[in-house]
Amino acid sequence: MQNYYQSIIPRLNGDNIKQEFSSHLTLVKRGIAGFIVFGGRLKEVRQHIRQLQEDSELPLIIASDLERGLGQQLKGGTLFPPAMALAKAMAEKTAGLGQQASGSRQIGRDKLKMLRQSFKALAEEARYAGINTILAPVLDINTNPDNPIIGVRSFGEDSGTVSYFGEEMILALQKNGIAACGKHFPGHGNTAVDSHISLPSIPRSLASLLRSELRPFRKAVAAEVAMLMLGHLDVPALDSSGTPVSLSRKVVAYIRNTLHYKGLLITDAMNMGGLSGFTEEEASYRALRAGVDIILHPLHAERVAAYLKQKKYPPHNLRLTEFRRGLLRFPDRKLPRFEEHLELSRSLTARAMSLPKDFLVRPSPVLIILTDEKEKQGKHFIKALRERLPNLACIELQPQRQSLQSIAAMTSEGKTVITAVFSETRAWKGLTGDWLRESVEAVKPVTSLFVAFGNPYLIRNIPAGKKLLAYWNSELSQQAAAEAILSRYTV
Repeated sequence: MQNYYQSIIPRLNGDNIKQEFSSHLTLVKRGIAGFIVFGGRLKEVRQHIRQLQEDSELPLIIASDLERGLGQQLKGGTLFPPAMALAKAMAEKTAGLGQQASGSRQIGRDKLKMLRQSFKALAEEARYAGINTILAPVLDINTNPDNPIIGVRSFGEDSGTVSYFGEEMILALQKNGIAACGKHFPGHGNTAVDSHISLPSIPRSLASLLRSELRPFRKAVAAEVAMLMLGHLDVPALDSSGTPVSLSRKVVAYIRNTLHYKGLLITDAMNMGGLSGFTEEEASYRALRAGVDIILHPLHAERVAAYLKQKKYPPHNLRLTEFRRGLLRFPDRKLPRFEEHLELSRSLTARAMSLPKDFLVRPSPVLIILTDEKEKQGKHFIKALRERLPNLACIELQPQRQSLQSIAAMTSEGKTVITAVFSETRAWKGLTGDWLRESVEAVKPVTSLFVAFGNPYLIRNIPAGKKLLAYWNSELSQQAAAEAILSRYTV
């Protein structure tokens, strides 16, 4: 009997896994390929994954976006720095943005050991959770500073850097029993549109793509990456019809016949705005007809399966079956060394930061916090600074919350003014608004040091001697930035 669920991987909400377990189990018994895990607690998700695997004829694909480690999705896992920070931690100290190492000759033996340890730690924790497929590395080259969705998720701004670190991640994950997935083919770095919202277009020639965007993917193919994710992107050089890459027969033919890739092809999430011109069922059918192996994250798996049954497609996929047979089936019993992994993440976070050599903190400094996030930001940064600077004055600014004019009353000539900018790169957010950019410009005359927690490109026009790039807004990064700043405190 034909299995029309064999190519579908729907969402598994870890926070609701108990309540939704029976529906997940029903999908397993119908032959679902697996699940993509979002959120939840490690112990609970681990337990339920084991139960789902026990009822599956073949090992389920348990996938997750763990670009920054298990802690990115599951409470109890370790959260590592984003790719750009990781690459920066491996590089020699440079003032410029994105000037990471582009080959092992530029990375010392000790640093290379740390890099590989971080990827191994990521794999160990995933295995313990029962996750056997990590949707990483990001192989996009962040060549557009206004990119709203890639940013620090990329290892850097040049093909050599991204190729090198991408290959290291693939080899480390797969050596440690995890299937890696390079994304988002053929490259989402040179766009100013988030494909979660609408379909980006990349109007570059094939020769240009080969010189840049495609190099990390070619390297990944040579490294025998288990899976490639096709982006919801309009790339005329590969398919001039306007068909998104994820649904394109021509693109799949290029990958198979020109790049000679033999692994699995998976779409990006089917609920994204880049496919808004199609129904979810039609898009899924078109992707499979094009030669894609897996449909990722449809909102309605049953509707998609019913539509495929109506179309009598796809036939049995031997490549997918063989892939699943080789997967880790049950969560590892061996407890990962979470404390060691946390210290490794802390060390990498600190190493990624480079404080300007002439920066000093004078008594009675002022901290300005700028953010376009809805929640209050910087509590760990403020707390860490106030341990040694109890009289730190703090101004927190958000859109339509407080006027920039209030800054003048608290800043005066001779005071150290630190401006912390919090703006995270994430799906569905879109481009950074004018308010934050204008605010950065407005406080520039009084600011001694800018600190970018998140998107480093927001302060790209600030001189290197007046900024500290933290790359992300975690507790670890806020503490590390505070420690670096306090090391320059003069009484």
